Amino acid sequence: MRCLLLGSLCFGLGLGLGHHWRAEPAPLWTEPPPLRTASSMPSFAALVDRVGPGVVTVRVHLPEVGEYTVVPTPTNASPARPPRHRNGSGFLVHKDGLVVTSRHVVDEARRIVVMVPQRGTFDAHMVGEDLAADLALLRLEQAPPDLPALPIGDSDSVRAGDWIVAVGNPFGFAQTVTHGIVSFASRYLQHSDFGVSNDFLQSSAPVNPGSSGGPVFDLCGRVVGVTTQAPPGAQGISFAVPSRTLKWALAAMERQPDGRVRRGYLGIEFATSALGGGGRGTGSGGGRGAVILKVLDGQPAQRAGLRVGDVVLKVDGTTVADAEVLRERIVHSDPGSTLALELWRDGRVQDPVHAVLGEVAPRQNGPAN
Repeated sequence: MRCLLLGSLCFGLGLGLGHHWRAEPAPLWTEPPPLRTASSMPSFAALVDRVGPGVVTVRVHLPEVGEYTVVPTPTNASPARPPRHRNGSGFLVHKDGLVVTSRHVVDEARRIVVMVPQRGTFDAHMVGEDLAADLALLRLEQAPPDLPALPIGDSDSVRAGDWIVAVGNPFGFAQTVTHGIVSFASRYLQHSDFGVSNDFLQSSAPVNPGSSGGPVFDLCGRVVGVTTQAPPGAQGISFAVPSRTLKWALAAMERQPDGRVRRGYLGIEFATSALGGGGRGTGSGGGRGAVILKVLDGQPAQRAGLRVGDVVLKVDGTTVADAEVLRERIVHSDPGSTLALELWRDGRVQDPVHAVLGEVAPRQNGPAN
């Protein structure tokens, strides 16, 4: 036993001498985990199998106007005018044959044809539209029963860094799947044709011409966005209308006899104010308010007496915490309705100003809202 202990002690001393009686210094960096193999990376195959039957191709026949490409013809024959088409994407939102797509996809359509996987090809017509949000609702003609409608999720639950999957019809390649991450959950961009700004879901999923109108899914297979655009020349930047806006637009379409969404318009540009948290006796309940940067001539804001530099503290008694609160109240209100705006002007709170809203319409050089 003593020999065993002595041998163990000598072995331990030998190891210690071999390391010069000094512990190795700790590294100044954290060792990365082992590289993940392909088999351990996430696969979206099961998700795509589940949602694919509800993603459709939209083909639009356009009027024969404008410039045409001359196709080869026999000698002395008149040049033929090839048919004009536009391809887009969409998805089934109701089992009875209602399809969501982008409004610009079906713009000026003479005929709309929708191809539903495993169910066939159907003519369709537009039954609802939201021009400012670039959304259109189509109804399939002679649709079969129990079509595979896709569930609409909650875009407010999506965070920057989350995985998303986009399915569409880029360049006519139906059922094309791309993926990426949410790059920014609520990006505000100016609409190119309307005097409003819109809230977009920004992602890194690649999109191309023909992807517009296609659904963007979370990992549960719920639609959290509708692909609408990508900046020209950009890579890894695309935008989708969030499902929050889609739900509101669909409900608004249902309320209108003609299915057209009509949004309120005030005729101002504004931004979140630097007015400090409702201090200085503003009574704004801690909100910062929205400062008016521009008032357009002849529009509802000017008629109501609003001025550049006014800070909107409350709208219909609700605190305006930032510019987004005011924007939502304006564009989600009906044209012709009245908003009561409590203002900070000339160093004090003013009596509410009552503004009768106009209607969002294509603009020439209008303001943001």
